[in-house]
Amino acid sequence: MKHFIIFIILLFPVVVMAEETCQGLWSGQIELDQVTEISNNTVQPVKHAFDMTILLHVDKNNVVRLLRHVTMMQKTEMIDGNETVRRVLITDDSLLPEYDGIVRRDGKLTGIRLGTLAFGFSSDTDTTQTIMAGTMAEGQQISCTLFMDKNHPTNPFKHLYHPDHKQGKDITRRIELTFLNVPNNDPDDEKFALAGQYKEEITGLHKNKLSIAGSFKIQRVSDVDTLND
Repeated sequence: MKHFIIFIILLFPVVVMAEETCQGLWSGQIELDQVTEISNNTVQPVKHAFDMTILLHVDKNNVVRLLRHVTMMQKTEMIDGNETVRRVLITDDSLLPEYDGIVRRDGKLTGIRLGTLAFGFSSDTDTTQTIMAGTMAEGQQISCTLFMDKNHPTNPFKHLYHPDHKQGKDITRRIELTFLNVPNNDPDDEKFALAGQYKEEITGLHKNKLSIAGSFKIQRVSDVDTLND
């Protein structure tokens, strides 16, 4: 994953921005190493950690969005009579034909797609992203609540071919990320990454509320502050 992110940074360069700004696309890993022990309802360390990919986008107004997937593309525009190439971030797949790819594969330009299977959204308007409360800054938190209804396609209790599992259970996930450092905009510096603690509370999977926790580390792979533009 680390080498892949470095590859993306080289193809999708990040422009040095003002101190302590986090605008752009961030990608990284969550390492879950604590989980609720059902027998005594306490959070305990696990023998083997479980990794999840996370994608975050921060817009020009510092609004943070948790993403399910995003495709890095580019668009050619004429500005003052000069041809200019502008990089874009697309979460709406229906818009992809309007843009050009940025890497050549089998003689064709294609986009770079990042995605995660760890987060699913139930929404009538957008199933690819959700807004998170809070700010990405040292000592600050961002959080959101994800609701998966009993008929959601990825509900873990629902199974098409099992007579007892035609319908799932309503599941609610309360997610919180706490940041322990501020970013340095030098991509050669380790502080170019953001790190912190991840916590999640889950209701609906069990009669008791479940908690999982761990650490996360993310890297900025693009400074584009607008989605689907």
